[in-house]
Amino acid sequence: MKKIFLSLSIIFFVYAVAMLVQTTNMDMGLTVFFLLGAIFFILFYKYEAAIYLFKKYKKVTLTSILTLLLFAATLETLILASANTDPQKVSGKIDTILVLGGGTKNNRPGAVLKGRLDQALAYAEKHPDVTFIVSGGLGFGKTTSEGTIMKNYLIENGIQPERITIEEKATSTYENLLYTKEMIQPDDQVLIVTSDFHLFRTKMIARRVGVEAEGLGSPLRISSVPQAHVREYMAIIKSYFTDR
Repeated sequence: MKKIFLSLSIIFFVYAVAMLVQTTNMDMGLTVFFLLGAIFFILFYKYEAAIYLFKKYKKVTLTSILTLLLFAATLETLILASANTDPQKVSGKIDTILVLGGGTKNNRPGAVLKGRLDQALAYAEKHPDVTFIVSGGLGFGKTTSEGTIMKNYLIENGIQPERITIEEKATSTYENLLYTKEMIQPDDQVLIVTSDFHLFRTKMIARRVGVEAEGLGSPLRISSVPQAHVREYMAIIKSYFTDR
């Protein structure tokens, strides 16, 4: 068991460091993995004390772990159930594609945001009459808003500038939807394009602010899934209580 604790500590630390180097973005998902690495290292380093405390508080410990795992499994089920990445499952005629910001790097879309924009472009290729709303504000330390970077990327890939409307104040999913609500025409059928893991929370917030829309997700690279999903667990909890 002691060696297992050490192995888990190394796995969590290595994953967190690798993702931090890859994304240059320290978020709550990576914080959790660093924290798990630290916890398992402490369990390894203080193994005898950990075993003593486990035996003394066995029921409480097992109940807490089981409750946490069940809660995480419930959130994961909700995320996966909403994670539509198939354009064929989008019903009805779409008038407007709303693309949500997802991070930039060196004034270019980051990997997550590029995936969202490419998914929107793929849908628009078969539906040439759709218009776009791109939503994303000015991030910390940035000089160009996400909305502007997103518009530039769409133009580079063949979308006429007049088909694109920018919202560049939003700094959260809640603000994405709240601010773009006023840009959507009353009779428009809207398709929200974001990452697959983000669709459940996006739809929840959209209903709260009064935006009726379909959803289409872009898949993540496999290596990014643990970080993104763990971060999303906490974001769902926060949104449930605060984004109203």
